[in-house]
Amino acid sequence: MLAKIFPCQPSEPGNAQLMIRLRGEPGELSNLTFSLFNNEQNYLQPDTSWSPAPHWFTIDGGYPFNGGSGFRIGPTLLDPLLERASQVQIQVKLASGEIRSTTLQMVRDELLSSDARGQTGNYSGSSTLNTPPSAPAPTPAPAPAPTEAPKQVETPAPERTPTAPAPKRNTALIPLIIAGLLVLLIAAGALWWFLGRDTAAQPASADKQPEAPVVAEAPAPTPAPAPAAEAKPNASECSPANLASQSELDFVQNCVEQKLDSSKLLTIIEAAKEAQKCGVAQRLYANRAQGGDVKIALAYAGEYDPKDHKPSACFKTPDADTAAYWYETVLQTEPENQQAKQRLEELKK
Repeated sequence: MLAKIFPCQPSEPGNAQLMIRLRGEPGELSNLTFSLFNNEQNYLQPDTSWSPAPHWFTIDGGYPFNGGSGFRIGPTLLDPLLERASQVQIQVKLASGEIRSTTLQMVRDELLSSDARGQTGNYSGSSTLNTPPSAPAPTPAPAPAPTEAPKQVETPAPERTPTAPAPKRNTALIPLIIAGLLVLLIAAGALWWFLGRDTAAQPASADKQPEAPVVAEAPAPTPAPAPAAEAKPNASECSPANLASQSELDFVQNCVEQKLDSSKLLTIIEAAKEAQKCGVAQRLYANRAQGGDVKIALAYAGEYDPKDHKPSACFKTPDADTAAYWYETVLQTEPENQQAKQRLEELKK
């Protein structure tokens, strides 16, 4: 599927032409049911705001245009699309109930929002700002006359009171104290001679009791470690196990926030394709490819490239126009990417 917005001929501010080209769908479409959502997974609403709640637009009056079907759109769709610099995804609901999605292309340089109505071609002008007169500089106040420093009154130092001389030690008592100590030592020695001699001669009457053998206590058995609880998968983790337990919108938002590397993200996309979660696969492809991930953009182009296309529930038929768009996205990030250059040249032949 290819979706692109062209300006009207002649150009009309706030109005444009939406072209839809469906592979495998014969004839033109008389009406179109579609939704628009951005990289933050917010959907365009009828009041031109963006909200997580999905909303489907339906427009009538289809006509043949550029090999597909054309539809006139007004400011309700065009203005909010021009306000955003990032790419927007479009989902188209067919009469059979099948939903197809792709990146909405826009010729931004040629499109005008409704705000452009009534503007003239003369954008020149000048203005002069009046500068208020400068206020007169304040006259400095005269410095106060220096006052005489107060004379300091000298306070007479207090007179020192003479201290009384220390009393002299009476040295006459020292010999008497020494003599008293000698008498006490002699008396203590005599007492020990009479009492300690008899005590030492007597044999010890009490036998020592044998010490009880020390019995080493057996160490307490170490309790076996409790078995580790099985790690439960995180309900918000971007993994194939959570594809069935989360809504498509929640799953995509979690994957975008977790910023997985390219290889792991491709694994998630493959799991989504196998589970026929086509909205998840396409949104993850588009979000990362638009963010400049060359590996993801090349893989997304390969899903539509007639050379590499492998039929699946999510990518049933090849689409050369969509493949060319994603190869061009690769070259915007890596202008010298040989794979994208070669395939783009072959697709345009």
